[in-house]
Amino acid sequence: MDEQQRRLANCFSAVFPELTSEEIVHASPATVRGWDSVAVVTLLSVIEEAFGKNIEEDDPAKFDSFQLILSYLQESERKR
Repeated sequence: MDEQQRRLANCFSAVFPELTSEEIVHASPATVRGWDSVAVVTLLSVIEEAFGKNIEEDDPAKFDSFQLILSYLQESERKR
């Protein structure tokens, strides 16, 4: 797990403390009980703080899994 993945996993752990490391990398609304709109807003707030980014996306489906959020973060890094 690289640094960015580890930081994102820590964000997920803060919002979903019951998840194991293995469960986090496969996390999505289908696999995590309690993944609802409030959890997504909380998760995005934690990610913004941890990564120092302002996430302004109109499409919440872009944030429907650990992998999609990681891809978003990686893409935003490449655009810098």
